[in-house]
Amino acid sequence: MTDRTVTDSDGRTWTCTPEHGGPGEGLGRDVVVSCVTPSVSEPVRLTVGWQWERMAAPGFARLITQASPMPRR
Repeated sequence: MTDRTVTDSDGRTWTCTPEHGGPGEGLGRDVVVSCVTPSVSEPVRLTVGWQWERMAAPGFARLITQASPMPRR
């Protein structure tokens, strides 16, 4: 698995990394990803489907935004 970068509707760029595993590990199992952006102090952790790398970018970014605390100013 690799990192994935998406931009949410507020213009924040998130970089997401799976917390465990490598290529081929977890086929058919949910994956926990950790997503970071400079305007949010703590990483956002999400449990997503095993094909999270193929999710449409807007939908994936929306999931991150819903789980994210308010950005710091």
